[in-house]
Amino acid sequence: MRIPTPLSVPSVSGAVALCKIALLLTTGASAYLSLSPPNPPAPPKELMTRRTFFERAILWFTFCSKAMTMIVTFCDAFATFSLAFPSSPLSLPLSLLCPSPLSPALIRSLTSSPHPLLILGALATLGGATIRRACFRELGNLFTFELSISPTHRLVTTGPYAFVRHPSYLGVYLTLLGASAAGLAPGSWLHECWLRPPPCRRGAVGFDAQGVESGLALLHIAKTGVRCLGGVGLGTAVAWSCVAFWTMKVALALNGTNKRTAMEDAELRRVFGNTWDVYAARVRWRLLPGVY
Repeated sequence: MRIPTPLSVPSVSGAVALCKIALLLTTGASAYLSLSPPNPPAPPKELMTRRTFFERAILWFTFCSKAMTMIVTFCDAFATFSLAFPSSPLSLPLSLLCPSPLSPALIRSLTSSPHPLLILGALATLGGATIRRACFRELGNLFTFELSISPTHRLVTTGPYAFVRHPSYLGVYLTLLGASAAGLAPGSWLHECWLRPPPCRRGAVGFDAQGVESGLALLHIAKTGVRCLGGVGLGTAVAWSCVAFWTMKVALALNGTNKRTAMEDAELRRVFGNTWDVYAARVRWRLLPGVY
């Protein structure tokens, strides 16, 4: 019987790992700050009458986006830290975070220099959180995630609102698109450990603890004639399902947010009349100056 040789683990640069971890934690923390309501929900009597499915589920949408972003980025940071600093008491066995075989190629992917998509995603989420927090401060207790008009409502035209009419929604776009880029970037924990199926080779069979060939492996053999170590794997299937759910949720959120800009404009014009017309004539752009 051939005895397997020990795994040759590539050296990991601590500085590179810390840079990647900083970008990941920035992404997760920014998503939390951007998507956490600054005030309690608006009373039902102050809500706008036209409420779509997106409006009714807005708090659920934001909670899911925030939770999924934080889980992915923090797990990625833990995996990177555990590879770079294996002797640290904070390190975790990578088998707890990564079901794929721990090969030198996988380690190189997880500990390589931050991919441009990760850098861009972290900067986008940070920018989105910065804009959103500025909007929270500017509106104070008037800012709610639900569309509402309170009896004491006033038209805010200062701060970020002096440049575009709906800057907080620009922050939403930056947050969700940035989190998507950071979580799915090549070299990320999700991309390398969960979205890639385990390698297959002829003659290799997956067995469980009792030595029984796995059903997924048998199914793969029946279809392709190639014996696959562990088959596609339940973890990979669940990971792709989560990515599909995230994509659908982000698409609905961005579409609903875009529709919100027109709804808010109409409601503010109804409430503030000529004051709103003067403001809209001065600040023509909804989300991005000179573009839209």
